[in-house]
Amino acid sequence: MDDHPPELVQSEIEPILIPATNIVRDSECPTSSGGFGDIWKCSMATPSGTQRLVAVRSIRALFVADAMRLKAIGKKIRRKAYVWIQLKHNHVLPLEGMIVAGEFGPLPALVSPWMEEGSLVHYLERKFPGMAEPRKRELIWQVAAGVSYLHGKDVVHGNLTTINILVDSSGCLRVADFGLSMILPKDEFSTGFRYPGNIRWVPPEAFGFRDEEDEEEGDQKPTKAWDVYSYGCIVFQIFSGNQPYAWIKRNFDIITANFQGRVPFKPEVIQSYEVYEQFSPCLNKIPANRPTMDDIMRVLES
Repeated sequence: MDDHPPELVQSEIEPILIPATNIVRDSECPTSSGGFGDIWKCSMATPSGTQRLVAVRSIRALFVADAMRLKAIGKKIRRKAYVWIQLKHNHVLPLEGMIVAGEFGPLPALVSPWMEEGSLVHYLERKFPGMAEPRKRELIWQVAAGVSYLHGKDVVHGNLTTINILVDSSGCLRVADFGLSMILPKDEFSTGFRYPGNIRWVPPEAFGFRDEEDEEEGDQKPTKAWDVYSYGCIVFQIFSGNQPYAWIKRNFDIITANFQGRVPFKPEVIQSYEVYEQFSPCLNKIPANRPTMDDIMRVLES
């Protein structure tokens, strides 16, 4: 066993500031929109004078009218960028740099390579019919490798879904958008939870639910165990072709089902009993009883 502490990222390394003049938008409208903001397909000038495709993530500032709060959120985004710029792994989306506030909205925008195949959820929609089991196992290993690397750097993702795992032109998965769930305030006009569109992948403690056997109060702060639950949902989505709680349409009903202890996947939809047995512990409602990402990597590599 490796008893050395993880090599943690430093907070003082600043990301590269990319001049807005180096960026040309592909369209007047964003390519996609999500809970955190918009993604713009852009061309970026390189030092050699060539152009290459990048994704610019503009962060929304919903319900933030106060200039001081906006400034504080911008500072948090820069701190996350300081961490992201140092993360180097084949299955973690790299950060190219940052564009100052004002060019893509009131907050700094983040620049990363363009992922040609889009998100994993759309990749599965296109590829799942006929996808062989070895490819599915390759996908769950790639996600685990990326998240395990983040945890080894003491970075919690906090919003892990098939929406923010991206796929490049070679079919390689890249974990993206880690830490952004802890930057912006809750949407007070919805369920009180940050970005309710992603509640299908979050554990019971995200809603403050607590099992009587669990000694720790849920405080809605993402943890590594939270990521493990989300990872288990991703595994079962890859092996079933269905998103968590696929039979439930309304967010409120998903919260109720979670509160009642109903699991997000019915065993019969998982196309491998072995996979169901291996990864069901990830969905344990008691965080302390879930495996770690290191445990999961050992299972996948055995």
